[in-house]
Amino acid sequence: MVNRDLEFYMEYMQNEEFFIHFSPEELNEIENNAVIHQYRKGQILFFQSDPKIFVYYLLKGLVKLERSDSSGDLLYVDYVSSHSFFPYTSLYNDEGYMYNCYAATDIDILLIPIKLMEKLIRNNPDQMLYMFKKTAQTVTFLEKRIQVTAISSAKERVEHMLGLWKYDMARPVAEGEIIQYPLTINELAIVSGTTRETAGKVVRDLTQEGKLKFTRKAIYYYNLDFFNMMIE
Repeated sequence: MVNRDLEFYMEYMQNEEFFIHFSPEELNEIENNAVIHQYRKGQILFFQSDPKIFVYYLLKGLVKLERSDSSGDLLYVDYVSSHSFFPYTSLYNDEGYMYNCYAATDIDILLIPIKLMEKLIRNNPDQMLYMFKKTAQTVTFLEKRIQVTAISSAKERVEHMLGLWKYDMARPVAEGEIIQYPLTINELAIVSGTTRETAGKVVRDLTQEGKLKFTRKAIYYYNLDFFNMMIE
């Protein structure tokens, strides 16, 4: 992407929640030092334990985060949706990235030098407070995910994970809420700690009950009270 693409995005990014606490001078500094990249689905942004150079703001699309142990077994899977900054855990520590990150769809993403972001935050109490609150929300979300892993029923784990996906990635539409990304039954099974067959049966049952619709391109939530109850 060329400079005019960055200029285009920066024009509206000053109204995005993450950027509203930055001064015009700070936004100019970000614009002068950041770059926008396009990645195709499946391309790697960084590997677990890579040296940290950038933090990221996802402009369009979906990225997937994975952490594995030394034998290659997955320990952690998560997603970052558009209009989101990540990874918060990379700031103010000397360790490498905590997970592998790749494009789950075609994406446009802003790469901001991590040293620049740390400097700007250090001198901006309002932005520091905002990011502290976002980090606290992330911790709450992860606590809920840990609680799901303790549920003995695979069916209930799938239902709760669908509720957490809604909480994390869905947006309102006339019929309810929608996650407009191509998530799969297999991915749902992995994060729910069950088999593809079990996850598929739960989704079919919920579809027959009129609570949601799971397609190749989106997940539609119709019974919001049911899924909200999953994350209480």
